[in-house]
Amino acid sequence: MDPVFSMIRKIIPFFNGLSVFLLVLLLTGCVVQPPAVPIAPATSGYRSELADPAAKALYAYVEFRLLAAENRWDEAIAALQRAVAFDPETEYLRMSLAKALLHKDQADASIKILQQILQHSPKNIAGHELLGDLLSYQGRNEEAVDHYRQALKLAPGNEMLQMRLAMALGQLGRNGEAIKLLETLVAKQPDATSAHLSLARFYQQNNQLEKAEAAYRAILQRHPGQQQAILELGKLLEVRKLFAEAVALYQQGIKQNPRAVAVRQQLAMLYLQQNRYQEALTQLLVVRQLVPGNLQVLGRLGLLHLEMSAWRDAEADFRLLLQHGENAGRNRYYLGLALLGQKKYSAAIEIMAPIKESSPVFAEAVLQLAYLYRQSGQIDQAIKALQKVLSQDIQRPEIYIYLASFLADKGEQGQAAAVIAKGLSRFSQNVDLLYQSAVLYEKQGNRQKALKVMEQVLTIDADYPDALNFIAYHYAEKGTDLDLALTRAQKALTEKKSGYIIDTLGWIYFKMGRYHESREQLEEATSLLPDDPVILEHLGDLYRALTLWGKAAAAYRKVLELDPLAEGVEEKLHKLPLEVAP
Repeated sequence: MDPVFSMIRKIIPFFNGLSVFLLVLLLTGCVVQPPAVPIAPATSGYRSELADPAAKALYAYVEFRLLAAENRWDEAIAALQRAVAFDPETEYLRMSLAKALLHKDQADASIKILQQILQHSPKNIAGHELLGDLLSYQGRNEEAVDHYRQALKLAPGNEMLQMRLAMALGQLGRNGEAIKLLETLVAKQPDATSAHLSLARFYQQNNQLEKAEAAYRAILQRHPGQQQAILELGKLLEVRKLFAEAVALYQQGIKQNPRAVAVRQQLAMLYLQQNRYQEALTQLLVVRQLVPGNLQVLGRLGLLHLEMSAWRDAEADFRLLLQHGENAGRNRYYLGLALLGQKKYSAAIEIMAPIKESSPVFAEAVLQLAYLYRQSGQIDQAIKALQKVLSQDIQRPEIYIYLASFLADKGEQGQAAAVIAKGLSRFSQNVDLLYQSAVLYEKQGNRQKALKVMEQVLTIDADYPDALNFIAYHYAEKGTDLDLALTRAQKALTEKKSGYIIDTLGWIYFKMGRYHESREQLEEATSLLPDDPVILEHLGDLYRALTLWGKAAAAYRKVLELDPLAEGVEEKLHKLPLEVAP
């Protein structure tokens, strides 16, 4: 029986009819005119039952319930404290107060009340259970274990108590005891899904992955569509790199429950890891249909559209996210990237420019803005934006690299070198900064210094493709150490497919007299970079060596169209046989 009704039964026999009528008026808050009947004078032995502490406790308790229902917890707790003060012996009231205090995060006060209750009533199962929960929450797991064990002595078949005890043991690192407890529980109660899930998790923590998998499969054998088991088993299979099995598991889960949103999302994430973008997109689009208001899914769709270079779809996704006003800086940044992909530079600048300094993507946004300004011909604005970021002590190697590159584009080589030097003073081992410093030395005509820095880059990152290519091309130009040059060019090409590296490889083959291999590489380099005069000149030289006079002439003419002042090319063209010369 509800203790409240028990209390009422205890109180009501002491009230006469009029007292009960008045109590109801007080509890309901109604204003009713009393009946116009004669009332006998009070006798000397009359005592108002409304002064009875039990009645006041009941009234205060009812007030507590009403206030709690309205989430007015300060007033509700005050009412319940009055009830306890009027009736300190009723455990139900004190247990209610212990629970109510948790709504105001007063765990210490709640624990104190529960300890007092258990001193007088050590067999109070609910008291031990709640106290164990609070102690566990505070990290006092040894004490929590003690109270869970006491509760289990009183209720040995309570599944949730056994679960709580196992969790507390796990927090103490006593996984073996927790596993043994849960194994006993699932043996007695095979349908205890929560216990099976907890057991599987403990197996994973103990690195008993095969047992964990078996525990999950035991759940799915009894409950084939159990979503949490599917999700956790799928993650376990992914950890074990059993990706095909994980995909099959998720697909089966979706077949059993097409509305299993979490399973579809997890499958989409696995597809993304495998670069199966279209399949990931299919799953996320279904999720969006099932939960159209889910902004997280919309954000993932936007990022996937960016990854797939589906710029217009990405733009639509991030514009919609911006309408909801969440993560404004981040969504502005991604929207700007979508516009950049469409070469809508002015629109991208307009979107990215308002991103605030407090945004976690502020530095990336400034870098993109600088690039956009550069693409729009506003190089001074690009330089100004990067300098402003550095003045705010936002330190990123890329900022120095971009700034130096833009200054070099303006012909301000000295300032560019100073920026790189400042960047290296902060990021001395950054290979990108070192590479840029070497490029600047080359532009200043200091080839030896450039080579020395390029070798330094390779001591830090032996596979850095651009440094490998630079050194290989230097040897090709000199016609020395060609075997070493070939090795480095080939290594560079395995790291990065670039027209410039392919040209270097082709030029090395040319210098080695391996013309047919050279032709394959140089023609490919020209197809990738058709307007590069240096690569075209290399190709012309190769055709001349192969006595393909017409092709050589065409290549040289194209060089002169692109760079009329190209040194020596006019002379090469005139030295061709007369029938192909201009």
